[in-house]
Amino acid sequence: MADSSNGKTYALYANPINRKLVADLEKAGAKVFQFPPLQVEKIVLEPTAIEILRNLSTFDWLVLPDVLAADFFLENFESGGIDLFEIDFLRTCALGEAVADRLRFVQIHADVIPASVEAEKAFSAIADYVGENALGNLRFLFPNKVSESNQLKEILTASGADVVELPVYKTVITNKLEITRMKTLLENGAIDEFIFTAPTDFIWLDYYFEGVNLTDVFAEIKVSAADGVTFQSAGEHKIERVGLFRAIKLGKVNG
Repeated sequence: MADSSNGKTYALYANPINRKLVADLEKAGAKVFQFPPLQVEKIVLEPTAIEILRNLSTFDWLVLPDVLAADFFLENFESGGIDLFEIDFLRTCALGEAVADRLRFVQIHADVIPASVEAEKAFSAIADYVGENALGNLRFLFPNKVSESNQLKEILTASGADVVELPVYKTVITNKLEITRMKTLLENGAIDEFIFTAPTDFIWLDYYFEGVNLTDVFAEIKVSAADGVTFQSAGEHKIERVGLFRAIKLGKVNG
């Protein structure tokens, strides 16, 4: 595939921070599809959930599955008047470097950062850290989005661990037809290059293609990441052959 943007078809998620990139690509002669992200709503915690945060000493581990779960979980400490450093007494598993970065920003250390966000890989990383035979004696707090299934929770529970799931946000579909149309474009090979620009992109992607092998989805599509954190997130989500997107000048993209 030629480097010139002229005539190429790009896709990325609709996001205010992407406006300049979209404008530059279109000015260079490219066609750009903007995938709709999901709307996100914070869950207002009930008194029983606030009590969970006030009694973190009853838990051994904290598992944070994505950057939104981390953000909303941490926000609840501030709104509930709870000392954030209570988390220091827990072992913490951050599913991805982007999540670990969120914790570092508030001076919290992640003990385990799996190389992949896949449930089996995350479980193996935790089990290697504590010893699989010890899991039955441990209690996990799992802030997460509202969801009908949680594979990592199921695996941990099957190992004998006690897992308390704490919903901290939910996703809302605002345009299901548009999401279906965009999925079809990807699956039918209508996109030359998909540019990921933020770790949250992969939360939307997991929803779009739940249960689907992403390696297959992007097998014939060039994949680029706008920065190092997003590049790392792509690898953690099993998206292979990712390059860093570099717009050297209008009309030319080297990836």
